[in-house]
Amino acid sequence: MESNEFSKVRNIFEVDNARNFTKNDLVKTFIPTRSFWRLLSSQHHVILGARGQGKTALAKMISHNHLSLFAKEKEDKRARSIIEGQEYIGIYLPMRLEWVGGLNNKSWLTNYERERHFQWRLNIASCIAFLPIIHSCISSYVNGKPRQAEAEREVVCLLLKDWALDNDKKIYDLLQLKRILEDTDYYKQIQFIEKRVSEGYQKDQKEIGIAFDMDLFSPLRQGIRQLTRLLGINADCSWLICLDEAEFLDKMHHRILNSHMRAYPENLFFKMTTMPYCHYTLETNIGAELVPGHDFEYVNIDFDNVFKSKDDGELDNIGTWFGEKLFKNFYATYQSKNSINISTHDILGESELLDPLEEDWSKESENMRLLKKYATPQTYKRAERLYGQKGFKESIVRKINGALLLRKQVEEKQGNTDITAYSGAKMVIRCADGNPRNLIKIFNSMFSLLSNEQLKKIGNGERVEISKKSQTRALQSLSDITLSQVKSFPEIGPQLYSFLLATGNYLHDRFYKRMLTTDQVSSINIDKSISDLEWRLVEIAVGNGLLHFNSVHRNVDDLPTKEGTYRLSFSLSPRFLLLPRKGKAVDFLTIKRYYSGDQMCYEDIENMLSNQLNLFDEEGG
Repeated sequence: MESNEFSKVRNIFEVDNARNFTKNDLVKTFIPTRSFWRLLSSQHHVILGARGQGKTALAKMISHNHLSLFAKEKEDKRARSIIEGQEYIGIYLPMRLEWVGGLNNKSWLTNYERERHFQWRLNIASCIAFLPIIHSCISSYVNGKPRQAEAEREVVCLLLKDWALDNDKKIYDLLQLKRILEDTDYYKQIQFIEKRVSEGYQKDQKEIGIAFDMDLFSPLRQGIRQLTRLLGINADCSWLICLDEAEFLDKMHHRILNSHMRAYPENLFFKMTTMPYCHYTLETNIGAELVPGHDFEYVNIDFDNVFKSKDDGELDNIGTWFGEKLFKNFYATYQSKNSINISTHDILGESELLDPLEEDWSKESENMRLLKKYATPQTYKRAERLYGQKGFKESIVRKINGALLLRKQVEEKQGNTDITAYSGAKMVIRCADGNPRNLIKIFNSMFSLLSNEQLKKIGNGERVEISKKSQTRALQSLSDITLSQVKSFPEIGPQLYSFLLATGNYLHDRFYKRMLTTDQVSSINIDKSISDLEWRLVEIAVGNGLLHFNSVHRNVDDLPTKEGTYRLSFSLSPRFLLLPRKGKAVDFLTIKRYYSGDQMCYEDIENMLSNQLNLFDEEGG
């Protein structure tokens, strides 16, 4: 193995955001989930997911150019049937921050002018996003390079006319058409500024991009009609518009998009991705609100059951199968064809706390001594009663073994010695909490611990395991960074940091200062008594994957408001020395009272945020 391959191995997990993936890399590493196939339907959807949960990957993979490549590269029968049968054709349309931000910095505009400006920019952006789909459809449905070139030339000529674009240069290919659209967008913005400076247009000034002043998506729909006629695409084909990162928009923009979900009767369906609690309104511009379950459906990908263990399906085994699959996909994608196939267990080994081990649980064993030392008398008596029965392992050992070992290891730690608790493939994957971006960051951190010599051994088919102390240090460092970064969140960072710190410290103290039961506390119960300001902290924490809603006997796609049970993210478990496992919940007021002093400062939070709440409402937050 050459030295340049070492660096290639070390960097395979450096890209953790689907926005920065090439089409080929995304297709090769993508893992289709239950939600992914659910979105390929003739239904409007609002896709909810915490930051890093994979919303952009889903939206991109729905698009025809990605799905057709996936069908070919992965030989996926379901995807191939959709492409060949022309059932669904998706268009990926990101709400790019650079132009969305430009919508909100023009305070001089009236509401009507703001709406028109938004519609113009989204119209031209949707037409630009349509161009790679045209190319993909021509490649899929037209045989032979000469005929494909002819079809491209014909559709370009039709769109130049329909979109009222200047054709002095006599262009005939999609790349040149894209350049004209981008130039039109740029010169429109110049004209917009000129209008502002001169307080109106000059008499002989020609309006730029007049076709994109039409109703929202009208230019795109005309383009779809032309392509359908030219290629003979199935008239019953459903066109899916994937609007990504809609949290960057505001309430007015959402109201406009809602209107199209409510009113359009034809074969155009919207898939809008956004963070939890960031679909800002159900209002429309046509006098009737959207009705979830009728006009559209929410799809909460945070609850996609692919993040459960494929082996036993238990919620407590979050991410095991998915994490292993993601690791192998990345490794196979970025390695040479001759590389040895490795798994997370080959590098990370077994988890001391989570992997089931055939340990000694005889009455005089170390485990029973720990149980008697750390467990409540009631729990110990229950264990004695079940001892020797089949239920002992399931009801006692499985539930409390990891907690006993963690408690012992932390309490026996001396000085600067390192613990080894946060190590092993299952623990490493669990601490990512089923979040693909977290998984990639963790894998990248683990790979950075390997030396060139170790990488050489892996290339030769030898097993190399990172030390458990190094793994634990890496996970604790990432967990510290995750919490510290909260401080820099716009407007509300310091208060959210205090909120999460108080919650984590309470759970830590409860775990180490009280006797253990088979159900540790890891969640908080919230009810209507929570203030607007405190609830805002919860919303932002959920949206950033720092709190997770625990669904119990309810529709997981329907997030509650000012109520429910929320657990602290497992990504923060190493920071607070907690066992990353679902458990019981404690009332929010209990935590609030427990940390009513300087560590929580709820009065300060209310004082500092009182003026910000109006800002959030205005921006749709």
